[in-house]
Amino acid sequence: MAGGNFHDRADEPATLYVIQNQARQALKIGVAHQDRIVGRLREHDRHGWTTELTLEFKEGVQALQVERAVIAFLRSCGVASHLPQCDMPQGGYTETFAHVGLAKLDLKDVTSLAELAARLVQRSNCPVHAHVLHLAEAADEVFRLAKDGHKEQARKLWALVQPVMEETIRALE
Repeated sequence: MAGGNFHDRADEPATLYVIQNQARQALKIGVAHQDRIVGRLREHDRHGWTTELTLEFKEGVQALQVERAVIAFLRSCGVASHLPQCDMPQGGYTETFAHVGLAKLDLKDVTSLAELAARLVQRSNCPVHAHVLHLAEAADEVFRLAKDGHKEQARKLWALVQPVMEETIRALE
């Protein structure tokens, strides 16, 4: 098991990592059990990757949520290409991203995104994409109520939604 896949042990501590291979112009985001992270990163290092960020989680499921959120964001920005499997003999090629700079993103953007996603997941104990989706749905409902003439109901709902949105924005800073 090259990558130490642990979906069946996701309740155990894990580490999310972001690594870079400058020669291949690629980034990778991955997750490994905390008892395997040192070996996993050494294996990547042997293949030309450098560790740029590690984040520890008490539960692997949270690390997986952050990994999924970062991957989904990068793909939504058009960073869909990944390295071929033959370039990743140590495994994990599906979580690689080649030419991130084409989307006008850099390593700092990706590590900042991972750190933000980690804070949100740990604070809310829910996937980041679910958190953002719920905020968007609540804002849509405020606008729908106001448009339909239910301005008092819209104000009451906005009073509940606004502090959560502000907290999310503070987390981005």
